[in-house]
Amino acid sequence: MIENKYPIFGHGQVISKEALDLLRDNPAELTELLYLDRKDGIISGFNLVADTENKQVTVTKGIVKCSGKIFWMNEDYKFDMPEIENRYILKLKLFSDFEERKFYVRSADFSLEILNNGKNIEIKSEDKFTKNEFNLGNQLEVNVDNIENIRRKKIGEIEITRFITRVGAELRNDYNSFRDLRRDFNLLELINAKYSSRHELGTLHPKILELFGKEASKKANLDIYDVNFYVNCLNGNVERDIIIAYINLKLQMECENYNNEELYQHLIKILDNLGKDREIVQKKRVIPRKITIE
Repeated sequence: MIENKYPIFGHGQVISKEALDLLRDNPAELTELLYLDRKDGIISGFNLVADTENKQVTVTKGIVKCSGKIFWMNEDYKFDMPEIENRYILKLKLFSDFEERKFYVRSADFSLEILNNGKNIEIKSEDKFTKNEFNLGNQLEVNVDNIENIRRKKIGEIEITRFITRVGAELRNDYNSFRDLRRDFNLLELINAKYSSRHELGTLHPKILELFGKEASKKANLDIYDVNFYVNCLNGNVERDIIIAYINLKLQMECENYNNEELYQHLIKILDNLGKDREIVQKKRVIPRKITIE
């Protein structure tokens, strides 16, 4: 039996605790039901926008899922482009519900870390707190003076981007082609970002699939599988199992557990195998120079 209650607020009616609880719970429950079949990862948003003039990177608002819980960020988040040459990774660390005052709080913090031979070093601000901390839309603001008294249990983390900086150049996200998703320096990479899907490992970022679809659609040697796959890429998210099946078909492989980097490299190889772009032949109207009358 299913019983969904929704409060009705009438004139002169006393507001009960049950009515307020329903007002609180129903939207969150509905959101979790909408993405019930999705695994951990980015559901929507969290796009990267580089501001070279102010030397800042903006992470747009969005929704993520971790350990069956939905987190949403209502405002864009900005961080300064690092001035020191190094390899960096931006993660979103998520924490389970904890009780604070009269609310249950579900929180998450951004963490900018330095990649150091497999062991990441988190960048801290001068007050010993992570300078990338922010408040989610479903997170209550917490006084810094009392933050040590709050016990938050970390339930997971999701990679947003990674990049390698060089002095004198700004971070960019102007991906000009499918191959341009991988550069040596100063590029906000999307390849290892975990985008939510029905697969436990998630799927590739929609921007990656969009660039593949645009380039594949211009090739001359396409079969029915190529056409079907690039159309799906241009339409939006593609499940990881579909990407793996397409790669195995085109490259005659049998592996089922590629990581994101391997998926990207195999898709590059498929583009190379498809050959050159097709030539567009312009049809010309031929007008006879002589008219013969019998």
